[in-house]
Amino acid sequence: MKYLSPLAERLEPYVAGEQPSGGGWIKLNTNESPYPPAPGVTAALGSAAFLGKDGLNLRLYPDPDANDLRDAIATVHHVSRENIFVGNGSDEVLSFAYAAFFGGARYATPEVGYSFYPSYARLFGAETHFVPMLDGLRIDIPGLAALSLPTILANPNAPTTIAVPRADILALRAALHGSGRLLIVDEAYGPFADCSVIEEASRYDNLLVTRTFSKAHGLAGMRVGFAVGSPDLIAGLALARECFNSYPVDRAAQAAALAAVKDTAYLDECVRLVKATRGVVSRSLSALGFEVLPSETNFLFARHPGMSGRELHDRLRERRVLVRHFNKPQIADYLRITMGTAEQMADVVTALREIVEGAPL
Repeated sequence: MKYLSPLAERLEPYVAGEQPSGGGWIKLNTNESPYPPAPGVTAALGSAAFLGKDGLNLRLYPDPDANDLRDAIATVHHVSRENIFVGNGSDEVLSFAYAAFFGGARYATPEVGYSFYPSYARLFGAETHFVPMLDGLRIDIPGLAALSLPTILANPNAPTTIAVPRADILALRAALHGSGRLLIVDEAYGPFADCSVIEEASRYDNLLVTRTFSKAHGLAGMRVGFAVGSPDLIAGLALARECFNSYPVDRAAQAAALAAVKDTAYLDECVRLVKATRGVVSRSLSALGFEVLPSETNFLFARHPGMSGRELHDRLRERRVLVRHFNKPQIADYLRITMGTAEQMADVVTALREIVEGAPL
């Protein structure tokens, strides 16, 4: 490409999951919810309070600080507005975190983790120190603590699905605090697990937790995420935001997320259904000879000893089933399979049974 800056020439962008055209696909490659958002979301987007007379409210910029949404999130997580930052998806919140806290510095992260992290690092001039995984693709918490570097990790981890116990996360935070270092915990899949430290984040000056509305809340199409942390950390994120866009979260996204966060009963039911399906599919894949890692997310990470991850991915795609394959060391033979509805997953298990047993299309 012409006219690129030296910085842009060094960038290696994150590659998102395939977005297919046409119908007939079972789309399990981007960890979206199989269920619609809370009923109040569509009502909020059509309400007079949101639109104004003849849609006149849409001519106005949104609240740059999303204060109503921050208040609602704060109430659910038992913190204050000053502990909440809202962004255009948790990916944007994480990018602001890299700019504010890791830019131009050295930081640590597990060797197998969210593959967007190195992209942020290259963009903001951070030097990534990858910490090797332990057996079973587990995160080496003592290894991270021993480095005494600012640290980011996803918990539960993506794409491995494995969660670090809450006590271990807090021990890592304490160890990093002793050397004046920050810990960022990316809890994109926190609602599906029992390891969250989100309600601890306001208590410590070196703990920042990020969340998204894209997974459990079913709002991937609206792009809303948030962070919880001390007022100083939240101010750092706001500083980075102001250097990019003063109004990142639009009126529609704020209204939708506000309705979603208030309906905790609906969220709990969606999470329950996903976890139930996850258990059924995990047992079914194990019966087919797959190694399935212990998941605390809305997806499974699995491999089969008789077939490569790439071949399994391609054979599923021939059957119009999309899953995610990462052609990277250590995980190239695994598939990341998002949980769809119970009916969709029954079809996927049938397809995998046919593939591993050699049945023709």
